[in-house]
Amino acid sequence: MERERLISLAVIVRDEAAALPRLLEGHRALYDEAVVVDTGSRDGSPAVAQRLGARVASFTWCDDFSAARNAALALCSCPWVLVLDADEHVSVDDQAALRGLVAAAEPGGIALPQWNYSDDPGLPGWLPVERSRAVEARGAPGYVVAHQVRVFPADPRLRYAGRVHENIEAAIVAAGLSVQRAEIPIHHQGHRGNPGREAARLARDGHLLRLKLHEEPASPRARYEMAVQLLQEGQPDLARRLLEALVAAAPDGVRAFEAWGLLGRLAVAGGDHEAALAASLRAVALRPDLAEGWLDLIRVRWLGGDQVGAREALAEFARLFPRDPRLAALTAQVQAPNADNGNRGGPCA
Repeated sequence: MERERLISLAVIVRDEAAALPRLLEGHRALYDEAVVVDTGSRDGSPAVAQRLGARVASFTWCDDFSAARNAALALCSCPWVLVLDADEHVSVDDQAALRGLVAAAEPGGIALPQWNYSDDPGLPGWLPVERSRAVEARGAPGYVVAHQVRVFPADPRLRYAGRVHENIEAAIVAAGLSVQRAEIPIHHQGHRGNPGREAARLARDGHLLRLKLHEEPASPRARYEMAVQLLQEGQPDLARRLLEALVAAAPDGVRAFEAWGLLGRLAVAGGDHEAALAASLRAVALRPDLAEGWLDLIRVRWLGGDQVGAREALAEFARLFPRDPRLAALTAQVQAPNADNGNRGGPCA
Protein backbone atom coordinates (compact mmCIF):
# COMPACT_ATOMS: atom_id res chain seq x y z
CA MET A 1 0.00 0.00 0.00
CA GLU A 2 1.41 3.34 -1.05
CA ARG A 3 1.77 5.79 1.80
CA GLU A 4 0.22 9.24 1.78
CA ARG A 5 2.26 12.00 0.14
CA LEU A 6 3.07 14.30 3.05
CA ILE A 7 6.50 16.00 2.96
CA SER A 8 8.58 17.63 0.23
CA LEU A 9 12.27 17.95 1.06
CA ALA A 10 13.46 21.33 -0.31
CA VAL A 11 17.20 21.82 -0.75
CA ILE A 12 19.40 24.45 -2.41
CA VAL A 13 22.93 23.41 -3.31
CA ARG A 14 26.17 24.46 -4.89
CA ASP A 15 29.00 21.95 -5.29
CA GLU A 16 27.51 19.41 -2.88
CA ALA A 17 27.87 16.26 -5.00
CA ALA A 18 29.71 14.44 -2.20
CA ALA A 19 27.07 15.24 0.42
CA LEU A 20 23.92 14.64 -1.63
CA PRO A 21 23.85 10.81 -1.33
CA ARG A 22 23.74 10.95 2.45
CA LEU A 23 21.11 13.68 2.38
CA LEU A 24 18.78 12.13 -0.19
CA GLU A 25 19.30 8.44 0.58
CA GLY A 26 19.44 8.98 4.31
CA HIS A 27 16.05 10.72 4.57
CA ARG A 28 13.88 8.59 2.27
CA ALA A 29 11.83 7.41 5.25
CA LEU A 30 11.03 11.03 6.02
CA TYR A 31 10.17 12.68 2.70
CA ASP A 32 7.92 11.80 -0.23
CA GLU A 33 9.62 13.95 -2.85
CA ALA A 34 12.93 15.79 -2.98
CA VAL A 35 13.34 19.14 -4.74
CA VAL A 36 16.94 20.21 -5.35
CA VAL A 37 17.64 23.68 -6.74
CA ASP A 38 21.20 24.13 -7.95
CA THR A 39 22.72 27.62 -7.76
CA GLY A 40 25.73 27.11 -10.00
CA SER A 41 27.57 23.88 -9.20
CA ARG A 42 30.69 22.82 -11.06
CA ASP A 43 30.99 19.37 -9.50
CA GLY A 44 28.04 17.60 -11.10
CA SER A 45 25.63 18.11 -8.20
CA PRO A 46 22.54 18.33 -10.47
CA ALA A 47 23.34 14.98 -12.10
CA VAL A 48 23.91 13.31 -8.72
CA ALA A 49 20.62 14.67 -7.37
CA GLN A 50 18.74 13.54 -10.47
CA ARG A 51 20.26 10.06 -10.28
CA LEU A 52 19.06 9.82 -6.68
CA GLY A 53 15.49 10.59 -7.71
CA ALA A 54 15.19 14.29 -6.92
CA ARG A 55 13.37 16.85 -8.99
CA VAL A 56 16.18 19.18 -10.06
CA ALA A 57 16.08 22.78 -11.22
CA SER A 58 18.71 25.45 -11.89
CA PHE A 59 18.70 28.90 -10.35
CA THR A 60 20.85 31.82 -11.44
CA TRP A 61 22.53 33.08 -8.27
CA CYS A 62 21.61 36.68 -7.45
CA ASP A 63 23.20 37.21 -4.01
CA ASP A 64 19.94 36.24 -2.31
CA PHE A 65 19.43 32.99 -0.38
CA SER A 66 15.72 33.70 0.05
CA ALA A 67 15.20 33.94 -3.70
CA ALA A 68 16.87 30.54 -4.16
CA ARG A 69 14.89 28.91 -1.35
CA ASN A 70 11.64 30.36 -2.69
CA ALA A 71 12.43 28.90 -6.11
CA ALA A 72 12.61 25.49 -4.43
CA LEU A 73 9.37 26.05 -2.51
CA ALA A 74 7.55 26.85 -5.74
CA LEU A 75 8.35 23.34 -7.03
CA CYS A 76 7.12 21.44 -3.96
CA SER A 77 3.92 19.47 -4.46
CA CYS A 78 3.35 17.80 -1.06
CA PRO A 79 1.24 19.43 1.69
CA TRP A 80 4.27 20.12 3.91
CA VAL A 81 7.85 21.25 3.26
CA LEU A 82 10.99 20.27 5.15
CA VAL A 83 14.00 22.51 4.48
CA LEU A 84 17.48 21.06 4.94
CA ASP A 85 20.95 21.89 3.68
CA ALA A 86 23.34 19.31 2.27
CA ASP A 87 25.52 19.29 5.41
CA GLU A 88 22.56 18.62 7.73
CA HIS A 89 20.63 15.52 8.71
CA VAL A 90 17.88 14.26 10.96
CA SER A 91 18.86 11.10 12.83
CA VAL A 92 17.33 7.91 11.48
CA ASP A 93 16.01 7.29 15.00
CA ASP A 94 14.10 10.61 14.91
CA GLN A 95 12.64 10.49 11.41
CA ALA A 96 9.51 8.48 12.23
CA ALA A 97 8.75 10.82 15.14
CA LEU A 98 9.12 13.90 12.94
CA ARG A 99 6.93 12.45 10.21
CA GLY A 100 4.30 11.51 12.78
CA LEU A 101 4.40 14.99 14.25
CA VAL A 102 3.87 16.56 10.83
CA ALA A 103 1.02 14.18 9.99
CA ALA A 104 -0.85 15.21 13.15
CA ALA A 105 -0.01 18.93 13.07
CA GLU A 106 -2.33 21.82 12.37
CA PRO A 107 -1.08 24.11 9.57
CA GLY A 108 1.73 26.28 10.89
CA GLY A 109 5.46 26.39 11.39
CA ILE A 110 7.44 23.74 13.26
CA ALA A 111 10.69 25.02 14.75
CA LEU A 112 13.42 22.45 15.22
CA PRO A 113 16.70 22.83 17.13
CA GLN A 114 19.69 22.99 14.79
CA TRP A 115 22.68 21.47 16.60
CA ASN A 116 25.73 23.24 15.21
CA TYR A 117 28.64 21.00 16.17
CA SER A 118 31.79 22.75 17.32
CA ASP A 119 35.14 21.93 18.87
CA ASP A 120 35.22 25.24 20.77
CA PRO A 121 33.72 25.02 24.30
CA GLY A 122 34.17 28.79 24.67
CA LEU A 123 31.30 29.57 22.31
CA PRO A 124 28.21 31.09 23.97
CA GLY A 125 25.62 28.37 24.44
CA TRP A 126 28.07 25.50 23.87
CA LEU A 127 26.70 22.19 25.19
CA PRO A 128 28.57 18.89 25.60
CA VAL A 129 27.53 15.97 23.41
CA GLU A 130 25.72 13.18 25.22
CA ARG A 131 26.83 9.60 24.61
CA SER A 132 23.55 8.74 22.91
CA ARG A 133 24.31 11.32 20.20
CA ALA A 134 27.95 10.39 19.60
CA VAL A 135 27.25 8.97 16.14
CA GLU A 136 25.66 12.20 14.90
CA ALA A 137 28.42 14.29 16.51
CA ARG A 138 31.15 12.52 14.49
CA GLY A 139 33.85 13.31 17.02
CA ALA A 140 32.68 16.80 18.00
CA PRO A 141 32.74 17.33 21.77
CA GLY A 142 29.83 19.78 21.78
CA TYR A 143 27.36 21.93 19.89
CA VAL A 144 25.46 25.22 19.91
CA VAL A 145 21.67 25.21 19.46
CA ALA A 146 19.72 27.55 17.18
CA HIS A 147 15.96 27.03 16.82
CA GLN A 148 14.62 27.60 13.31
CA VAL A 149 11.35 26.92 11.53
CA ARG A 150 12.23 24.09 9.15
CA VAL A 151 8.83 22.50 8.54
CA PHE A 152 5.76 24.40 7.30
CA PRO A 153 2.81 24.05 4.92
CA ALA A 154 3.39 24.30 1.18
CA ASP A 155 1.42 27.53 1.07
CA PRO A 156 2.23 30.21 -1.56
CA ARG A 157 1.91 32.87 1.16
CA LEU A 158 4.87 31.37 3.00
CA ARG A 159 8.11 32.57 1.44
CA TYR A 160 11.54 33.38 2.83
CA ALA A 161 12.86 36.91 3.32
CA GLY A 162 16.42 38.20 3.73
CA ARG A 163 19.46 37.90 1.47
CA VAL A 164 21.31 35.84 4.07
CA HIS A 165 20.30 34.26 7.39
CA GLU A 166 16.96 34.07 5.66
CA ASN A 167 13.82 33.31 7.66
CA ILE A 168 10.24 32.33 7.05
CA GLU A 169 8.83 33.09 10.50
CA ALA A 170 7.57 36.56 9.53
CA ALA A 171 5.57 35.13 6.63
CA ILE A 172 4.05 32.48 8.91
CA VAL A 173 2.96 35.11 11.42
CA ALA A 174 1.63 37.38 8.66
CA ALA A 175 -0.46 34.48 7.35
CA GLY A 176 -2.07 34.12 10.77
CA LEU A 177 -0.47 30.77 11.50
CA SER A 178 1.24 29.68 14.69
CA VAL A 179 4.70 28.24 15.34
CA GLN A 180 5.30 25.24 17.58
CA ARG A 181 8.61 23.86 18.82
CA ALA A 182 9.61 20.23 18.59
CA GLU A 183 12.72 18.86 20.26
CA ILE A 184 13.83 16.80 17.26
CA PRO A 185 17.31 18.04 16.34
CA ILE A 186 18.79 18.79 12.95
CA HIS A 187 22.46 17.84 13.09
CA HIS A 188 24.77 20.33 11.35
CA GLN A 189 28.46 19.66 10.73
CA GLY A 190 29.12 22.60 8.40
CA HIS A 191 31.25 24.58 10.87
CA ARG A 192 33.88 21.87 11.39
CA GLY A 193 36.84 20.40 9.59
CA ASN A 194 37.17 22.57 6.49
CA PRO A 195 38.97 25.89 7.14
CA GLY A 196 38.99 26.84 3.46
CA ARG A 197 35.28 26.35 3.12
CA GLU A 198 34.63 28.26 6.33
CA ALA A 199 36.72 31.20 5.09
CA ALA A 200 34.76 31.24 1.84
CA ARG A 201 31.49 31.18 3.77
CA LEU A 202 32.63 34.08 5.96
CA ALA A 203 33.57 36.17 2.92
CA ARG A 204 30.29 35.37 1.16
CA ASP A 205 28.17 36.16 4.22
CA GLY A 206 30.06 39.40 4.80
CA HIS A 207 29.24 40.55 1.27
CA LEU A 208 25.57 39.62 1.59
CA LEU A 209 25.17 41.10 5.06
CA ARG A 210 26.59 44.44 3.91
CA LEU A 211 24.05 44.46 1.10
CA LYS A 212 21.31 43.55 3.58
CA LEU A 213 22.31 46.29 6.04
CA HIS A 214 22.45 48.85 3.22
CA GLU A 215 18.90 47.89 2.24
CA GLU A 216 17.61 47.70 5.83
CA PRO A 217 19.78 50.12 7.85
CA ALA A 218 17.35 50.34 10.79
CA SER A 219 16.61 46.61 11.03
CA PRO A 220 17.62 45.18 14.44
CA ARG A 221 18.06 41.78 12.84
CA ALA A 222 20.37 43.12 10.13
CA ARG A 223 22.37 45.14 12.67
CA TYR A 224 22.82 42.17 14.98
CA GLU A 225 23.80 39.79 12.19
CA MET A 226 26.32 42.32 10.88
CA ALA A 227 27.78 42.75 14.38
CA VAL A 228 28.33 38.99 14.66
CA GLN A 229 29.92 39.02 11.22
CA LEU A 230 32.26 41.86 12.21
CA LEU A 231 33.39 39.89 15.27
CA GLN A 232 34.17 36.92 13.07
CA GLU A 233 36.14 39.26 10.80
CA GLY A 234 38.17 40.52 13.79
CA GLN A 235 36.57 43.97 14.09
CA PRO A 236 35.20 44.10 17.67
CA ASP A 237 35.09 47.91 17.91
CA LEU A 238 32.84 48.21 14.87
CA ALA A 239 30.71 45.36 16.18
CA ARG A 240 30.30 47.08 19.55
CA ARG A 241 29.26 50.38 17.94
CA LEU A 242 26.66 48.62 15.82
CA LEU A 243 25.25 46.80 18.85
CA GLU A 244 25.14 50.03 20.84
CA ALA A 245 23.16 51.65 18.03
CA LEU A 246 20.78 48.69 18.03
CA VAL A 247 19.99 48.82 21.75
CA ALA A 248 19.85 52.64 21.75
CA ALA A 249 17.13 52.53 19.10
CA ALA A 250 15.23 49.57 20.58
CA PRO A 251 16.56 48.62 24.05
CA ASP A 252 13.77 46.09 24.62
CA GLY A 253 12.97 45.17 21.02
CA VAL A 254 13.74 42.42 18.55
CA ARG A 255 17.30 41.09 18.94
CA ALA A 256 17.84 43.22 22.06
CA PHE A 257 18.46 40.17 24.26
CA GLU A 258 21.15 38.87 21.93
CA ALA A 259 22.63 42.34 21.53
CA TRP A 260 22.88 43.00 25.28
CA GLY A 261 24.46 39.57 25.77
CA LEU A 262 27.06 40.19 23.10
CA LEU A 263 27.79 43.67 24.45
CA GLY A 264 28.38 42.10 27.86
CA ARG A 265 30.83 39.57 26.45
CA LEU A 266 32.67 42.29 24.54
CA ALA A 267 32.93 44.35 27.72
CA VAL A 268 34.35 41.35 29.59
CA ALA A 269 36.95 40.91 26.87
CA GLY A 270 37.84 44.60 27.19
CA GLY A 271 38.11 44.45 30.99
CA ASP A 272 35.12 46.76 31.59
CA HIS A 273 33.28 44.76 34.25
CA GLU A 274 30.88 47.60 35.11
CA ALA A 275 29.60 47.77 31.53
CA ALA A 276 29.56 43.98 31.32
CA LEU A 277 27.41 43.72 34.44
CA ALA A 278 24.97 46.37 33.21
CA ALA A 279 24.58 44.62 29.85
CA SER A 280 24.16 41.18 31.44
CA LEU A 281 21.50 42.46 33.82
CA ARG A 282 19.59 43.99 30.90
CA ALA A 283 19.71 40.68 29.04
CA VAL A 284 18.44 38.68 32.02
CA ALA A 285 15.67 41.20 32.67
CA LEU A 286 14.52 40.91 29.06
CA ARG A 287 14.54 37.10 28.84
CA PRO A 288 14.82 35.41 32.24
CA ASP A 289 13.60 32.23 30.55
CA LEU A 290 16.80 31.84 28.49
CA ALA A 291 19.80 30.11 30.04
CA GLU A 292 22.48 32.08 28.19
CA GLY A 293 21.70 35.35 29.97
CA TRP A 294 22.13 33.73 33.37
CA LEU A 295 25.37 32.07 32.35
CA ASP A 296 26.75 35.43 31.23
CA LEU A 297 25.61 37.08 34.48
CA ILE A 298 27.27 34.38 36.61
CA ARG A 299 30.51 34.78 34.69
CA VAL A 300 30.50 38.58 34.83
CA ARG A 301 29.90 38.67 38.59
CA TRP A 302 32.54 36.02 39.15
CA LEU A 303 35.17 37.79 37.12
CA GLY A 304 34.29 41.10 38.77
CA GLY A 305 35.05 39.64 42.20
CA ASP A 306 31.43 39.35 43.33
CA GLN A 307 31.43 35.71 44.41
CA VAL A 308 28.26 36.15 46.49
CA GLY A 309 26.43 37.62 43.51
CA ALA A 310 27.73 34.85 41.26
CA ARG A 311 26.42 32.20 43.65
CA GLU A 312 23.04 33.93 43.91
CA ALA A 313 22.78 33.99 40.11
CA LEU A 314 23.85 30.33 40.01
CA ALA A 315 21.08 29.41 42.47
CA GLU A 316 18.50 31.08 40.23
CA PHE A 317 19.99 29.38 37.17
CA ALA A 318 19.73 26.00 38.93
CA ARG A 319 16.10 26.70 39.86
CA LEU A 320 15.14 27.70 36.31
CA PHE A 321 17.22 25.14 34.42
CA PRO A 322 17.71 22.11 36.71
CA ARG A 323 18.43 19.78 33.76
CA ASP A 324 20.94 21.97 31.97
CA PRO A 325 23.98 19.77 31.24
CA ARG A 326 26.35 22.59 32.23
CA LEU A 327 24.95 22.91 35.74
CA ALA A 328 27.11 20.33 37.53
CA ALA A 329 30.45 21.67 36.27
CA LEU A 330 29.36 25.26 36.82
CA THR A 331 28.28 24.53 40.39
CA ALA A 332 31.59 22.84 41.14
CA GLN A 333 33.47 25.94 39.96
CA VAL A 334 31.36 28.63 41.59
CA GLN A 335 30.78 26.85 44.89
CA ALA A 336 34.42 25.76 45.29
CA PRO A 337 35.93 27.02 48.58
CA ASN A 338 38.67 29.64 48.35
CA ALA A 339 37.85 30.10 44.68
CA ASP A 340 40.28 32.14 42.66
CA ASN A 341 38.65 34.73 40.42
CA GLY A 342 41.82 34.92 38.42
CA ASN A 343 41.36 31.44 36.99
CA ARG A 344 41.28 30.98 33.23
CA GLY A 345 38.28 33.07 32.41
CA GLY A 346 36.14 31.84 35.30
CA PRO A 347 32.99 29.79 34.89
CA CYS A 348 31.40 29.52 31.47
CA ALA A 349 34.65 30.57 29.82
